[in-house]
Parts: sequence; C-alpha cells; structure tokens
Amino acid sequence: MPVRLTGWLRRFMLSAQGFRRRWTGIASETGDSDSVRALLPLAAAGDPAAQFRLGLAHARGVGVVQNMADAVHWLAQAAAAGHAPAQLELGLLLVTGRAAPHEAQPPARWYRAAATHHRAAADANLSLLYPHGWGVPKDTCAGLAWLRHAAAQGLAAAQVQLGMILAAGHETDRDLESALRLYRAAADQGDADAQFLLGSLLAGGQGVALDLPEALRWFHAAAAQDHARAQINLGVMYAQGRAGAVDFEAARHWYAAAAAHGEPSAYFNLALLYAGGHGVPQDYRLALHWFGEAAERGDPTAQFNVGLIHASGLAGPANPAEALIWYRKAAASGHVAAQINLGLLHLSAAGVMRDSGEAAQWFHKAAAGGNAVAQYNLGLLCLRGEGVTRSVAKALHWLELAAAQNHAPAQLQLGQLLAESEGGPAALVQAHAWLTRAEAGLAPGDARAAAATLRDRVAACLSAQERAGGLATHASPV
Repeated sequence: MPVRLTGWLRRFMLSAQGFRRRWTGIASETGDSDSVRALLPLAAAGDPAAQFRLGLAHARGVGVVQNMADAVHWLAQAAAAGHAPAQLELGLLLVTGRAAPHEAQPPARWYRAAATHHRAAADANLSLLYPHGWGVPKDTCAGLAWLRHAAAQGLAAAQVQLGMILAAGHETDRDLESALRLYRAAADQGDADAQFLLGSLLAGGQGVALDLPEALRWFHAAAAQDHARAQINLGVMYAQGRAGAVDFEAARHWYAAAAAHGEPSAYFNLALLYAGGHGVPQDYRLALHWFGEAAERGDPTAQFNVGLIHASGLAGPANPAEALIWYRKAAASGHVAAQINLGLLHLSAAGVMRDSGEAAQWFHKAAAGGNAVAQYNLGLLCLRGEGVTRSVAKALHWLELAAAQNHAPAQLQLGQLLAESEGGPAALVQAHAWLTRAEAGLAPGDARAAAATLRDRVAACLSAQERAGGLATHASPV
C-alpha cells in the first residue's frame, strides 16, 4: 500500500531574511488644508522651506489632493535654491518612479547637489543610484564609496545598508567583521533594524564569534521597538532553550507580539505551540486558526498543515474536501509532502473522487525531485497500471531510486520483482541483496518476515560467492 506521511513539519528558525531597508527620506510636518493654503503665498514668493513643505504635501496627499506633478514642481523650485531636504525628496520621487522624470534634471543631480551640503542621507540615497544606473552610469564602486562616506558620518541607515552589503558579499568581498562593526554602530544609535541584524549575526555565529547572551540583548532591544522579526527570533530562542532554560510561555508572548504585526512566521510558530501543547494546553482548533492565518498569506508549509488537520479530523470532523483544497495550494508551490498527501487523498477516495491519474501526476512531481516516498508510490502505480500505463520497467526504475535511499518497503518490493523476474542469476543476486537490506530496515512484523522468507528462498539458488558479491554491490551508502 502507498505510505502516508504524518506529523507536523516543524519550522522554528532564527532568520534575517525578508528584511528590506527603507529609502532614507526627510520627514516634515505639512499640516492640514489650512496650513497648506498658508504655504502657497510663501512658496510663490520664493521661500524654499515653504516650497519644500508644499511639495511634500502634494506628494503625500496631506491637506491637498495628491498630485505628483505639483509635488515635483514645488520640490524642484526648492531644490534649485539649494534646499537639501527638497533635493533628497525630489530624487526619491523620481528614482522610485512615483513621479515622471523631471525634464532636465535626472535624480542623480539632486542627490549630488544635496551631497555638496554634506547631508549624510543624500550620500546614502546616491549610493543606491549608482548600482542601478538610475540617472548615472552604472558604477557599483562609486555607489559603495558614497555609502561608505555616509556611514562614516554616522548615518545609521547607511551603516545598516553597508553592513548588509558586506555581510552578503554583494559585488564586494564578504566581510562579516566589518558588517558586525557597522551594525553595532547603528544599533548603539537605537536603530531597530541594526539591533535585529546584529543579534542575528551573533546568534548565528557564522564568521563571527557566537554570543547568545549578546544576541538576546539586541533582539530584546529591537523587539522593544516593535521590530516583528526580532520578536520572532526572541520567541525562537526561548522555545529552543537558546536563552537558557526552554521557556514556551516567553516564546508564546513574543510570537503573539509579532503576530500582531501580521508576520506569517509568528502565526506559524504560534500554531506549532498549540499543536504540540508546548507551554499551552494542546488545542488543535487554535493551531488550525494560526496555521490558517499563515496559510492565507501564502505559506506553503502552513497550507500543508491546514490540509493535514482537516484530513485527520484533529480539530473536528475530518473534512477531506477542505484538505484537498489546502494540499493543492501547497503542492502548487512545490511543497513535496503536500504533493504526496494530495496523491494519497486522490487514491483513497475518502470524501473526494478517486482519481489515480491525478495521484500519479502529483507523485511524479515529488518523485522527480528525489523524494523516496513518492518514488515508491509511483513505482507501485506503474507496476499496477493505475493512473499510468502499466510498465514493469518504469516500476523498477522508480523503486530502485527509492530503494537506493534506504526506503525499506521499496527494497522489499524491488527484491520481490527481481526474484520473480526472468533475469536469471544476475537478477537473483540483486534480489538477495535488496531483500537483505529490506529485512534490516523494516520494523518487526509481517513485511519483515516476508522479506526474510523470500531472501532465504533466493539464497538457496545462489552460491556463497554470488550472495557475497550481491551484498558488496548493494552495500548501504555511508
């Protein structure tokens, strides 16, 4: 019979992925519509500060209807008068595509002009222009130089961005020690992103000294500023006992805090706590709720677990039709376990229409990716001619692939096929080897007894030398 996968796919993790720096901008209060109207005569009279604030109002739709053309008009006037914040804001509008390119003024000009006023934020944004070639010839070295200049002036955003480039080795030599130093400099200024990244480096201990207490301290600092990923990592450290004794209650607290920010990983980890009864009463209904939140946001593993709960009836009556929906969503994203369970659900006909052809397609997707369970199940379908044209040759192909990965049922099935084939002594030698390995790998029971009985029958047809040669040929991989 095909084999069903069971159990949760666990995914507690420390992560610095999914992090993206914001563009460095200049914040300014623009006020309500009356305040905006009061700016108009001042702006028309040539006041750069009023022009800047009026431009921001139009760009952000504060006090006036959002109008990017008017935003560019007023920001350009202020920028031309040397107002550095206006130069930065205009460059941001143009380079991010929120406004049409200004006819005669590419964004690089505004950043260069602002840089001449020694604005570190201008240096940081100009560094983003060079690698992408926006308004200037592409020149990564020049972009990094501007970024280093801004970081040296103490701008935390530039220090974090440069640290990320050095940590990743993006178009430069990887330098984790320098990244650590830059993150620490920005973290000391209270930058939550830097505190999170610094904690991630220290918790990972790859390329830098492992320091879990220090990592915990920086995660706490970032989490106190509502940094959702830092809150998740705190939860992971407490759940895994990397902050001392395992503390699932603390883990739940931080996962819940991150969940309030809409973080799918927080939903997922909360679900694991409730599914496993870790620090909370086991509650599959709550587990389903939190897995569902992550699943709705596209998390394939959460989608698989939602399907598993519905298929197993853990949170109420079994609902194969609902399980089919969620398995299909996860399987479409390449989730191998979902592909296998989807195939099994189509074969079982338990609450859904039996469709062996559909089952074979999903088994094939997982088998082609190297999954031994899928290879075994596909081999059985090929042998029986279910959902596919019957082919002993293809059955042998898939069963051999699974057996080579120490899949004991596949080894037993393969041994039986070879023993019953007309392949002569060579096939019997292989059959004896696979049956020997199957007996060793199977749990006590009928299947193991069958493997031993058939192996002994095959052994009686072989010489001692042939039996030894087969075992050597099919020695277990190290």
